[in-house]
Amino acid sequence: MPVRLVTQRENTAIYELLGSGDDKRIEAMLGLYQMLFPQYQHYIQRMRRRAQYPNEHRENNIVHYWLIEIDGKPVGLRTFRYVRHRHCGLAHALAIDPDFREIVVDDKKLSVFVIYECLNQIIRDAKQNGDSPVLGMVNEVETSRLMEHYERNGLIQLPLRYVEPIFSPESLGKSREEELAMIKFSPMHMGFLPNPEIKTEKYTKEIITDFVLAFLVDHYGLPETHPVVLETLNSIKV
Repeated sequence: MPVRLVTQRENTAIYELLGSGDDKRIEAMLGLYQMLFPQYQHYIQRMRRRAQYPNEHRENNIVHYWLIEIDGKPVGLRTFRYVRHRHCGLAHALAIDPDFREIVVDDKKLSVFVIYECLNQIIRDAKQNGDSPVLGMVNEVETSRLMEHYERNGLIQLPLRYVEPIFSPESLGKSREEELAMIKFSPMHMGFLPNPEIKTEKYTKEIITDFVLAFLVDHYGLPETHPVVLETLNSIKV
């Protein structure tokens, strides 16, 4: 499947890379990831493997790897997924080259424009699969300052104590139990960008529980009985 143009505004274009076979753009995305996320560069090997498969390689998940270009130059990346049975999207990596962070597209800074295009994409994913309307996009947000920035741009901070699992570099011969024992956890905020097509007046404990399970269990693969999963669910305050 050739690389797909997701959207274009004048000289700014977003391309879908999964399953495209466009090695040049895939390596450009991974190069940006390595430069802008040095603490996570041990994930690059698995990301390169994942890029060879189509969006729906994993049941109930529609995954997206996007490359953002300006005048044909790679300047940013976004990885995210739609988790069908949780009726939400999960935002993963978002990075923009510092030289292009002040670029404005559709009256928004480039990063905010990309965030809303991701929301539009998971809304389309749900509709194309005949699913119930997606609630919106769940985001792990590292710092309070960044959370405040996102709140000014439409995200809602959810009331819980959340941590991001950080896996060790891949190593042959380790059992799943050994891999789980080596995970480190980093405190994060959890932000939510709602679908404007539906009016969710209250985020119940059941809704937020689904968001937590989508990240910690469906994405990261922690058992539902893992102490961190249970502690996070118990911290939900609604």
